[in-house]
This record gives sequence, structure tokens and C-alpha cells, in this order.
Amino acid sequence: MTLTKRWNLLNTLFLTGTLALALVLVPWRLATSGLRWSEALVFLAMTTAVGTAISGGYHRLFSHRAYKASWPVRFLFLCFGAAAFENSALKWASDHRVHHRHVDTEEDPYQIGKGFWYAHWTWVMEAKGLPIAGVADLEKDPLVRWQHRNHFLIGAVVASLPLVIGLATGNVLGHLVFGVALRIVMTHHTTFFINSAAHMFGSRPYTDANTARDNWILAPLTYGEGYHNFHHLWQWDYRNGALWYQWDPTKWLLNVLRWFGLVGGFRRVSAAAMTQARLRMEEKRLRERLALASPGSAHPMRDRLEAARKKLEAALTALHDRHVAWQARKAEWRAKGSAKAEAWREAKAERRAALAAHRRELKAAWAEWKAARLEVRSALVYA
Repeated sequence: MTLTKRWNLLNTLFLTGTLALALVLVPWRLATSGLRWSEALVFLAMTTAVGTAISGGYHRLFSHRAYKASWPVRFLFLCFGAAAFENSALKWASDHRVHHRHVDTEEDPYQIGKGFWYAHWTWVMEAKGLPIAGVADLEKDPLVRWQHRNHFLIGAVVASLPLVIGLATGNVLGHLVFGVALRIVMTHHTTFFINSAAHMFGSRPYTDANTARDNWILAPLTYGEGYHNFHHLWQWDYRNGALWYQWDPTKWLLNVLRWFGLVGGFRRVSAAAMTQARLRMEEKRLRERLALASPGSAHPMRDRLEAARKKLEAALTALHDRHVAWQARKAEWRAKGSAKAEAWREAKAERRAALAAHRRELKAAWAEWKAARLEVRSALVYA
């Protein structure tokens, strides 16, 4: 159904009004009074709390059900997420799930094909009247229903915390400028960057089936949400920066909360599947390069490349399957509760021997893949 295009006056005035206020008041305040440490601290604390609630709550928990959370965690994420003034978690998740189902099509609410600024915030200012759909699981949660009914009031209360601190310290205006006005603008646009910049700038190491891109520059601004190419392929993974060196403070916070038993049931893709996806993308790009070479030299290298990739994928799968089987076996031993120490030592020795064999196979497969890749890259390619 084609929806009549019209501007949503409330959204338009709020988005442009808060931005205009911040652009005027922040430079004025800095010029007249400077930046006090309490103002900076409150701004950083509120920005981090609300941004993390969007990343860990609205996005990973409610939109993608990437993990399970206790009611105190859900409650805090819903309260601080409301202070982002990006609608209720129910509506946010509904729109976001539509985005994933129909990414880069006309049904995508913030389709990047309509331009950077459309995906960034113009779509919010257009009253499309998108219905809430596909969130029946969330509608069963009484906390989500409560927040949906009262999200603006909840957001206003939480967003006013800097005002309380300002009254206590005798610096109301400074905390309103930095802790409320500037914080709201920062929350909006860091979130919006994932819809715009993360679909336009960056790399696609895992898939080129859509426009989503990994962008490490966006990760610190978005609490770890910058690895968008990974996310669009495995949206149900509780991580966004899946590699150990990738900046993802939301992932780290969730791991800390797991230690205290407040969250659990983490869903994650295997390292083998990630590596295989990278291999397929690398092979695809190498094949595109080989397409420019003469058929006589390209065909043997293409065959060797494919064979090396298949061998490496098989080795990765075998190692992953061995790990899964071992975890299942450990669970069986724990369930028995009467396993003899000698039998356990034999099982561990058997596992060590099998792992050593698999690692040798994997090492050989990697060597073969690197040799095939080097051959392609070193080949003289003529257009």
C-alpha cells in the first residue's frame, strides 16, 4: 500500500529544534562560562547510559532477541532508552525488524538508496504511519507494554536527571545545555549514523548481498554498533564487534552482567562460520580479478583457488564439529557424576590427539589457501 508522504510536525520540530538549540547554546555557554567538570561528567554519563540502552536494549535485546535479560536489566534499558526520544522499544523494534527483512528495498523504512540524509533522519520527519507489526513476542512482556504506553513521560523524567544535578549544584543552565540539549542531539545522530554512514562507508568482509558495512570509526560513537556488515549477516548475535580487538563496549557490559547472573542465553555465530564467510568474499574478489586475465592462465588459478577454499572450509568445519562434540561429551560426563578419573584422563588424551591432528590439517589447508591467493595476486593481469 502506498502511503501519502507528509511531514510529521512533532518529529520535525523536535529533531531540528534540539539541533538548533545545541548549535546556539553550546558555543555561547563555552564562550561565556567555559566547561565545568560536572557538566562534562553529566554529559558523558547520560550520553553513555542512553546510548548503551539503545545498543544493548532496544537493538540487541528487544529487536533481535540476541540474549535474555532479567527484569531489572530490561527495566533500566527501557527507562534510559526512552530518554533517547526515539519512540518506544516496541515501535523501534518493529521498524528495525522491517529494515532487516527488506533492507535496500522500497519497503525498507530508511533505505540508503534514497540518499544519506534520508536514511539518516529525513525518514523520521516523514509521517509514514508504519504500523507496529512482527513484534508479538515483545507484546507479551508487561515491561515493554508499560514503556510503550508511557515512553515519552519516562523519557522526560530520565532526561531531566541533569536538571536535578544542576539544582543540587547551583548550575541549572550549564547542566541543561550540556546534559539535556547537547546530549539529546548526540544520542540522535550517533544512532542515525548506523542507518546512514554504516550503509555507505566502510568494508564488506562477510557479505555483499546488501549495503551494510563494517566501519571501525563508527564503533566508538555508537557503543560498538559500527560493524554493520557482520550484524546484517548474523543479526541474532549478541555481539557487533565479534573479533577480540574490535571496539564493542556493549558486548563487554553484557559479559560483565552475565557474571552477576543478570543476563544469559547469549546467541553467537561460530568462529568457523565467520571465517568461511570471509573466505567466500575473498575468493569472490580474487575471481573478479582473475576475470581480467586470459582464460588460459585464469582457469587453472581459479580451480586451484576453489579447491584450496573448499579444503580450508572442510578443515574449519571439522575443527568446529570436534569442539561441539567435546562440549556435548563434557556435559554427559558431568551428568553422570560418577566418572572415574582414569576414564576421564583417557578421554582428555584422546581429545588432545584429535585436536592436534585437526590443527595440522587446518595449518596445511591455510598454507594451501595462502599459496593459491598469492598466485592470483602476483599474476600479471591484463584487461
